[in-house]
Amino acid sequence: MRRLGLLVLAGPRNGGTYQYTLSMVEAMRALPGCKVTLYTQPDNTLYDGFGLDVRRIDSSKPRWLVQVLGAAVGLRFADPFPDEDVVIAPVLSPALLHTRAPFAFTLHDMQERHYPHYFAWWRRQWRGWINSNLARAAAAVICESSFVAEDIVRFLGIDRHRVCVIAAPPVPMSGESDDPARLAQVRARYRLPARYLFYPAQFWPHKNHANLVEAFAMIAARWPDVDLVFTGRAQDEYERVFARVDRLGLSGRVHHTGYVDQADLFSLYRLATAAVVPTLFESVSIPVYEAQQAGTPVAASDVLAIPEQVGDAGLLFDPNRPDSIAESLQRLLGDDTMREQLAARGRARFAAMTMDRYREQLRDLVARIGRGAEASTPNPSMDVQTK
Repeated sequence: MRRLGLLVLAGPRNGGTYQYTLSMVEAMRALPGCKVTLYTQPDNTLYDGFGLDVRRIDSSKPRWLVQVLGAAVGLRFADPFPDEDVVIAPVLSPALLHTRAPFAFTLHDMQERHYPHYFAWWRRQWRGWINSNLARAAAAVICESSFVAEDIVRFLGIDRHRVCVIAAPPVPMSGESDDPARLAQVRARYRLPARYLFYPAQFWPHKNHANLVEAFAMIAARWPDVDLVFTGRAQDEYERVFARVDRLGLSGRVHHTGYVDQADLFSLYRLATAAVVPTLFESVSIPVYEAQQAGTPVAASDVLAIPEQVGDAGLLFDPNRPDSIAESLQRLLGDDTMREQLAARGRARFAAMTMDRYREQLRDLVARIGRGAEASTPNPSMDVQTK
């Protein structure tokens, strides 16, 4: 029985990283031949309901700083995971630099290399330092797309055979129901309009809300019965986005729900006319998966791995051109048959991404790391992409 530690620090504020972590925990909880222990913050109860042992470790900023400084000068502190044979981390943490166990971590993206102006100087330095040091120390680096894999090899100088492309299926949304009474309750709770385009994302710069607002302004007059709905917390680019909404005269047409409870999210997708994902940078888009699960037609950016993720189940546009976004929205709104076809294809694609397949890939990865082998040739089962 292999002892496996899983470092789970993400919460809802971390956006897609939290959803990714939930997927990994769901897969790992039934991993054959492994005794899984979850490691999280002392006050984090989000992972207590999986039926696994949970241990609390100090991951406060002061502790992180001590771990970083120690690693920087070559000091190794007490192992945070002393009882584990293998450690897997779906998030970054300097605690990994002090473990004696072989470990793998997920590097979700290297966005700072492509859009440095989105990051403060200190954050670029931090991401560069932690990515480089973890990648050098890790037995394997996990990512979800070949695009990110090539970035890791290119920017960090890591041998390609140590980079494992394993796409995680999203955890099915709770509250999955077409019950009219429930849908009506959710519509009332969030004051949703009768017809709307839906973009659930935090107001981070690369989420590109501003260009979506510009695109919506181009079609708003033609579709007076269709509004635009955003979720996410009122921070980061929120003020700028809604200042633009005001300048374009769309104040009554663009709505902000704030944070949406996970139990309600499926209903927001089901009630939407279409989902729109104009992100500028994404290794994998969780909203695309969620829309596919809910049977909601989607239009999304034609960047990075998103076209592969969308396949024939959505429309693609250039996220840097509001007119390109607007053209896709016009097509979706003007063709009921197309929306039905895209929704059906999306559900089929989502159904093909099984948790069993993901679990098998993670099992192979853990076995490889546990053998202590950094193979000189790629393991085909490690290099798996979403089809």
